[in-house]
Amino acid sequence: MHSNRLRAEDWPPALSDVSGPWRELLNSFWQAEAGLRLDRQINASLAAGSVIYPRSPYRALSLTPFQSVQVVVLGQDPYHGAHQAEGLAFSVGAGQKIPPSLRNIFKEIQRDTGTPVPAGVNAGSLVRWAEQGVLLLNTALTVEDSLPASHSKWGWEVLTDKIIEALAADPSPRAFLLWGGHAQAKAALIENFNHDSRHLLLKANHPSPLSALRLPFPFIGCGHFGLVNRWLKAQNKNPVAW
Repeated sequence: MHSNRLRAEDWPPALSDVSGPWRELLNSFWQAEAGLRLDRQINASLAAGSVIYPRSPYRALSLTPFQSVQVVVLGQDPYHGAHQAEGLAFSVGAGQKIPPSLRNIFKEIQRDTGTPVPAGVNAGSLVRWAEQGVLLLNTALTVEDSLPASHSKWGWEVLTDKIIEALAADPSPRAFLLWGGHAQAKAALIENFNHDSRHLLLKANHPSPLSALRLPFPFIGCGHFGLVNRWLKAQNKNPVAW
């Protein structure tokens, strides 16, 4: 099975697969103090033999170019088990068991739109969403094996906040799905640029089994997937085949 482990020779990740505004944002980040500090920390961890995932931290950006983004789904940090993280929020690689949060996402899609829960070896991979303009962005882009949130506060959030702001500042209307307190804490970054209400902001609890049914904003029953598609159609854009 192809390893999703980030190796010393893969760092820093090449910008060749990332285009336009994404590349400009990444270039300016890595030249600034937050980027330089993050680079030192990851290099030191790799040199010390730490196992870090995923191998392709920029995958969400390479699969969904800036001008293609119609919908933004914010996650927290990558899955921390071998072969799970593939650089897309909530998504897992081929052959992986569907994690509980993603299972609840599929359950809500089925309830809301009638789309069957996917099956097969690639059932948990959301590449199909990314290729339709759904940016699956974690706020931290790397993690250490078996240590959730281990690279949060390392500086990735400086970059991903700038990504969120750039999308919000752009004139093109976009839908932002903010599930759980961590994602909802980013709402102000969007609202600062949304005085004309061109963007759609939808909030619910995190799809984790711990919170998916909790009041006042249960994820199960939120109806976000149908809402987004009706909104996209009203914008004369293609709905997402969830």
